[in-house]
Amino acid sequence: MQPLFTREESREVDRRAVRDLGVSSLMLMENAGRGATDAIVDRFGDRLERVVLVGGPGQNGGDAWVVARRLTLLGFMPHAVLVGDPERLRGDAAPNWALLESIGVRTSVASPEETTTVGTALEGATLVVDGLFGTGLDRPVREGHAAVIEAMNDAGAPIVSLDLPSGLDANTGAVLGVAPHAAMTVTFAGLKRGLHQYPGVGHAGEVRVADIGVPVSTVTNAAVYDAGDLSRFISPRAGDDHKGTNGHLLVVGGSPGKTGAAVLAGRAGFRAGAGLVTIAARPDARAALEEKVIELMTVGLPNTVDRSAVEALCEGKRAVVLGPGLGLDETGARLTQAFVAHAPIPVVVDADAITHVAADRAALEGVAGPRILTPHPGEAGRLLDVSSSEIQADRYAAATELAAVTAQTVILKGARSLVAHLDRLAVCAEGTPALGAAGTGDVLSGITGALALTLDPFDAALAATLVHAAAGETAAAGDRGLLASDVADAVPAVLAAHLSLPTTA
Repeated sequence: MQPLFTREESREVDRRAVRDLGVSSLMLMENAGRGATDAIVDRFGDRLERVVLVGGPGQNGGDAWVVARRLTLLGFMPHAVLVGDPERLRGDAAPNWALLESIGVRTSVASPEETTTVGTALEGATLVVDGLFGTGLDRPVREGHAAVIEAMNDAGAPIVSLDLPSGLDANTGAVLGVAPHAAMTVTFAGLKRGLHQYPGVGHAGEVRVADIGVPVSTVTNAAVYDAGDLSRFISPRAGDDHKGTNGHLLVVGGSPGKTGAAVLAGRAGFRAGAGLVTIAARPDARAALEEKVIELMTVGLPNTVDRSAVEALCEGKRAVVLGPGLGLDETGARLTQAFVAHAPIPVVVDADAITHVAADRAALEGVAGPRILTPHPGEAGRLLDVSSSEIQADRYAAATELAAVTAQTVILKGARSLVAHLDRLAVCAEGTPALGAAGTGDVLSGITGALALTLDPFDAALAATLVHAAAGETAAAGDRGLLASDVADAVPAVLAAHLSLPTTA
């Protein structure tokens, strides 16, 4: 787990260091530059013959000038290019730029409109260091600076971006017109949100964090998690555990022509550790369902599903998965309303059930137990009355708003899925494009339901998202062709690998 910062939180880290800890801002810049240099030498030690550093007059440029000085002290001969007016150098960037000339570093100055000067400096570069803009950029890159960024992209050498690829929005990952395609981004103090959502992920390359020597953990409530964090949430089982102690999961779903979704959710529930799984199916679909199941039990849903019927179906169960293949008709709507309102145990609200909740958001008021919603961007848009493109434009804001509006835990699915609840926000750093296939969402809901048998809703949602994404990576042979059942069947191997459990052939 690593802390994740907005641009405002990143500034607060620096302010607290200077104000409360008495650390000079010049020292923070020095620490950042030193950390970036170490990362550059480690990753690109064979490409330091002609390093060209392109920086602006602000603090991000100052970080680049520290890197140039440190590379020089290591015996290399970098070329530092200031894009802007030297008279406008601000803060700690000014003394670091002045120091370059005094120690013999080759320097050039160009206005943003002098793209020929920048292009000439980049000729023959073996490595380009991008220090043009930092996290503070919040408007589209203008023509001259855009041309400079394009020149860096066209230089034919790997690019290392400092703190954030120039032109990337630090808070959303949006490209503000144009941004470098970095091979590596060395970010300072902690990860930035824009590095962990697309399209920012595609511009950042490998991301490394450079320690600037000050504490950062108390500034943010957001974090990035990977499969290595699963042991935080899931423990190996005792030797005498059995199906009763492992918990009974109820899957409510399966309508005519859509029984496969419920089966996938139930299968994933078993693979993720449920001791028993029962599918409660609509009467008009139960016969077809019976032909598809072996380990799974089935029960028919009554014609009238009121509070007492819901409570009876939940008796002996620890969690519910509601929605896979449930149906978008009036029957599906009634089932959703009843289980969302009255189930006294955690309910994972997925697929068709989310569509019904979006049509009647009052259904989430006064619910009898915790709910975990798992919308994809289209469903999230319906819940918030916006388009899916608006959801994708700022997924962090969307996930946070969904959690606030519903007062429940939310998994906003997609590349780098987000988990949100009240004041907590988490990013899943695992995943593969191969997961973009029908049925993988049903598998996620089944895993989430199984983990909700023993974990609190947020931890269950986060752990399930990590398991699901890692299982996709494990099962995929490439970036396509993955079946949802492959993902479910890879779950035990993921758990074994990350919980120090023995694997079986």
